[in-house]
Amino acid sequence: MFGYVIPDKNNMLIKDFNVFQGYYCGLCRALGKTGGPLTRLCTNYDVTFYSVLLHSLAGQEPKMERKVCFLNGKKKPMIEPDDLSIKAADVAVLLTYYNVADDVEDGKKIRLPILWRLWLRKRAAARRMPEVDKLMKREFKRLADLEKSNSSSIDEVADCTAVVMRDMTRALVKTDDVVDLFTYNLGRLIYLLDAVDDVNEDSKKGRYNVIVNNYGKCTEKADYLLKNADELSFLLKSTYNRMVESYNQMEITIGEGVLSNTIYLGLNLQIERLLKGVEKCQTIRL
Repeated sequence: MFGYVIPDKNNMLIKDFNVFQGYYCGLCRALGKTGGPLTRLCTNYDVTFYSVLLHSLAGQEPKMERKVCFLNGKKKPMIEPDDLSIKAADVAVLLTYYNVADDVEDGKKIRLPILWRLWLRKRAAARRMPEVDKLMKREFKRLADLEKSNSSSIDEVADCTAVVMRDMTRALVKTDDVVDLFTYNLGRLIYLLDAVDDVNEDSKKGRYNVIVNNYGKCTEKADYLLKNADELSFLLKSTYNRMVESYNQMEITIGEGVLSNTIYLGLNLQIERLLKGVEKCQTIRL
């Protein structure tokens, strides 16, 4: 479920891109601090966005400085690890662990060694954030149970990731009804994007997919998306619009350029690309 919440680099101001890079490299530093070099592989764009969101909701401006990159030895802007970036790092580990566990449950046994390597890092993150770990464990199990029952309820299955995003944010920073609606619909949108993205592969391999359960099996992705264009576009964009409506009511004082670019441009671009049948939504180079 990673790779959808990313900014639109082509329409991003240089100053905002530098801020995004600072949070990205700061997340990598925080992961190295909490779990060591291997844990840095959990660094991703989606949780980078979430780190910016947490800092904005908490009204906490991180300290930015230029540091030497662990991987390439070059100096880059990085935020100094603080309590929120450490929490974001633990979120990255927990989400990666439960996503890999879900993949293994779905039959992707090739990912089992990754799950084993993540187990100790997951335990450490869970000790620091037991409430978030308990939440993820509960909702991913609920999702697995719905998949086993071959549920055709889009609202029911998408609710699992939506609840994770909403309640996790509640546990980490102070929120209100508007923020709760924003994070809920963000989590819902991520699940729906992933489901639409995987219709072809899941159909071929006989794996559960709620979109396939509602609109039939996919034999050729471009034709499938064209045939169901109106329904799929409404499904994704209605959720996206509810998320944007909530975002417009939020008071954003930190990282506004990064957050607004990702919400207004990046996510919308991902939806448009996905509905055209582009395989995996493009990422950006830092």
